[in-house]
Amino acid sequence: MEVLMTRTEALVRLQQVDLELIRRKRALEALPQGNKIKEIRAAAKKLASELTKIVGIRKDIEMDLAENSEQHDKMAHLVDKVQQDALEGPQDYKAVRELEQQLTHLAKRLEKLEFERNELESKLAKIQTSEKKAREVAERLSQEGHAQATSYQEQSAQITAEIEKLSAEREMLVSELPQELLDTYAKACKRFDGLAVETLTGNRPSICRVTLQPSDFADIRRSNDDICECPYCHRILVTSTAFE
Repeated sequence: MEVLMTRTEALVRLQQVDLELIRRKRALEALPQGNKIKEIRAAAKKLASELTKIVGIRKDIEMDLAENSEQHDKMAHLVDKVQQDALEGPQDYKAVRELEQQLTHLAKRLEKLEFERNELESKLAKIQTSEKKAREVAERLSQEGHAQATSYQEQSAQITAEIEKLSAEREMLVSELPQELLDTYAKACKRFDGLAVETLTGNRPSICRVTLQPSDFADIRRSNDDICECPYCHRILVTSTAFE
């Protein structure tokens, strides 16, 4: 048969549960994997931004190379055409001179394009190396993040289970207490960092430990109320424990 808790018992237990919840949540936040996961995510985000820039540069170089190759093919085709015209056309001095000038001009254009191509290919090789290294680092970060997440889940599972169990008990305790008392408790928790309820042992409260004056103790006993306010620290004072 289930034994029902008194109002004071439920209130005292509620504070114990809330304090345990605070400890468990702090323990969960203190797991080292949590900070490591945050650091890995920050590093991965920064790396992803850098990788986006690298890929953009690499694509621009590839486009420049494609354009260079297209221009080179056109120049080479013109050289072939000029040379073919030289073979088929008139051979007077002026015509030969013009053909030589055209070939010289085209040769310079080709030389310039080839120089630019070599420069672009060198840049492309460097940016491809940077991209490869960045992707390797990204993969290592992903693996490390997965390992840390797995470790975090394993270590946090027990704490999470305890938090869920305490939360369920808290809901039950709250359902047994009047709303007015819960409101008073919530305000006291906020004011005293969770240490809102103290019990009276003899004539001394359990938290502030200030011995009650005989007149205060007598007033509490005459009031016949098992919950009041400590006259010294102003926490919720459970007095029934003093008279059991």
